[in-house]
Amino acid sequence: MKNSIKYLLLSAAALAAVSCESWLDVTPPSEIRAEDHYSSAEGFQQTLIGCYLAMGETDLYGENLTWHMVEMLGRQYDARKNTAADDYDLDRYNYKTTKSTEVIEKVWEKSYSVITNANDALDYIDRRKDGLDSVNYRIIKGELLAVRAYIHFDLIRLFGCSDLAGRTDLESRHTVPYLTSVDKDAAPQLTYAETLRRVIADLTEAARLLEIDPIRARYPESIYTEANVDKFYDYRYMHLNYFAVKALLARVCMWEGSDENKHTALLAALEVIDDPASVGIAGGLTLRTFTDSAKAPTTEMCFPSEHIFALGVTDMAKKIASNLNREYSEQDRQYRTLCIKNSVADDLFEIKGAGISDCRYKQLYHNTDYWPEGTKTPSKLYQQTSTGADYRHKDLMPLIRLPEMYYIAAECRISGPDKDLGEARSLLQEVRKARAVYEELDADLDEAGLMAQLEKEYRKEFICEGVVFYFYKRLGYEKLPRQSDVMSGSKVIDDAVYMLPYPDFEIQSGRVQ
Repeated sequence: MKNSIKYLLLSAAALAAVSCESWLDVTPPSEIRAEDHYSSAEGFQQTLIGCYLAMGETDLYGENLTWHMVEMLGRQYDARKNTAADDYDLDRYNYKTTKSTEVIEKVWEKSYSVITNANDALDYIDRRKDGLDSVNYRIIKGELLAVRAYIHFDLIRLFGCSDLAGRTDLESRHTVPYLTSVDKDAAPQLTYAETLRRVIADLTEAARLLEIDPIRARYPESIYTEANVDKFYDYRYMHLNYFAVKALLARVCMWEGSDENKHTALLAALEVIDDPASVGIAGGLTLRTFTDSAKAPTTEMCFPSEHIFALGVTDMAKKIASNLNREYSEQDRQYRTLCIKNSVADDLFEIKGAGISDCRYKQLYHNTDYWPEGTKTPSKLYQQTSTGADYRHKDLMPLIRLPEMYYIAAECRISGPDKDLGEARSLLQEVRKARAVYEELDADLDEAGLMAQLEKEYRKEFICEGVVFYFYKRLGYEKLPRQSDVMSGSKVIDDAVYMLPYPDFEIQSGRVQ
């Protein structure tokens, strides 16, 4: 990239790295004209798969936007102790150093590359509508719109300001460019309000198109037979399916924060929770149901039945090997391993009380070396079971899981136009019971008390998933848990911490952050 966003199209050869068992077996020529590439449904399917593959790379959701960088920013791990560690500066919110800049610029570049690929296919799909059957047209276009919305929204969450609900300048302040076409000219920056309206519009249209998604189990399987000859419509939880779009809409509306959008968020979250559709996946599990708390620490560590949207990440075991390693060396701990001190974990999970049986606590692998009191390493993303049994859910990185919908619905019941503290408490309690925490929350908890419980649940539930930082940023937290590990405990947290800086080449080209 030079002085503006560089629009890179994934080469067709990159799409060939997908197995037919989990996605689609394709080996297109390395160079092919777009008109020929999009002459059939297969071309659109290949581009869509390419988007998901790119999203699963290290620079995006295969690492930095899930279990590594964003999770560090949310103070979910112990602070780095060695200044030579590659992520030491990021851990301390020093975004302008060479090592930090390299990571941040790659996030920006790779994100817009995925968006450009989605837009490339969207540019052709309506022109080719007459040559596509209804199933392929509607589902592929719906997913492409959802990919575009998903990536843009996370760019807003990373590079945009915090606490939108508390701001008065959303109609005038500009945010990241929202690309809707493949164009050599730089896309204009729009206001936060207009950009979020575009995200919501894309998701609304995506949901309309995806009403026929097989994951909803509304139509006979026979209508998908022809379109699914290559098994493209299997593994719907690994695509931005109908429920994933609704869940993402709930996230976006909560981020904007107005009463109107909080109501929309509540309805979307409850639809994901309450829809009766039943779809089975590997291991005899049923999607959108809570994972068995007895199996979560041993054979179902990533809570697979709860995945609303997950990515297939190539060689997950290799990606996490150094950073999330049970049997780490002293050098690993100093430079790489992401772990949690025993005292911090014990306090968060309240193991002297109701939390002693919490299956999420049992996922933290105890290691007594190199800290006087010992540390714990999260095992959520481990690629082998603790029992030695075959692990059926390898290389899965959850991006949206069912508990988040309960938490969004609960927050909407704590404050806003749909306030109902009793219902908020019940929603939180449902997740706690699913995690084998059976002690009821105090019936007298007020708004502040319920929000404190909600924060704890986010911290416990989403270790390694890159969710908690956005929770703090959305609500404008002025103090972060454990911030004294990396800065003054009295420092007020503001957008100097919450906003990743635009790449220099974007500022030089006239972008305004």
